[in-house]
Amino acid sequence: MKSLSTLFFLYVRNRTSRRNLMLLVRFFTVLLAMVAAYSVVFHFLMAREGQEYSWVTGVYWTLTVMSTLGFGDITFHTDAGRLFSLLVLLSGVVFLLVLLPFTFIEFFYEPWMKAQAAARVPTEAPPNMSGHVVLTRYGPIAAALIEKLNQYNYPYVVVLSDFDKALSVHDEGINVMLGHIDDPDTYWLRLRELVHLKG
Repeated sequence: MKSLSTLFFLYVRNRTSRRNLMLLVRFFTVLLAMVAAYSVVFHFLMAREGQEYSWVTGVYWTLTVMSTLGFGDITFHTDAGRLFSLLVLLSGVVFLLVLLPFTFIEFFYEPWMKAQAAARVPTEAPPNMSGHVVLTRYGPIAAALIEKLNQYNYPYVVVLSDFDKALSVHDEGINVMLGHIDDPDTYWLRLRELVHLKG
């Protein structure tokens, strides 16, 4: 299992993942701006009603109303304050109960899980492998051939370009390598390693 730092590196080196992380940061920035703005309006409306509360209490009230907990220990007595409470409550439902879970799953959790799965599939053959057979497809015929290769101790690697297929084959205990079979770099990396070992 890869370390957390390795998984984070795999996650952020992907351009789409970096974009998703920035979208998540923007979402939280907007959410914090809303909490700050609502806390200021809370103080203004409470002062108009003759009630005084600390800034911490303003943030506390905003978060309890936005999260729909609404303890009821701090309430407005005017219609303007109650309308403001409704606005805070409805925006909290939209932001915290709908957008936050969707945003977190879509832009962080799902890509993170994909990066974690990607870390399990090798992108190169083992460094000590030489004189091996390279298979570019996996099916019943390749499985039968691999069985024979294993029987006679011939090293092999299956190169697959489809990530889901490569992950599935890897989980079966087959030596697999993720790469495009038409891309010379898939094989060039391996050749450079062999030249380096021999040189």
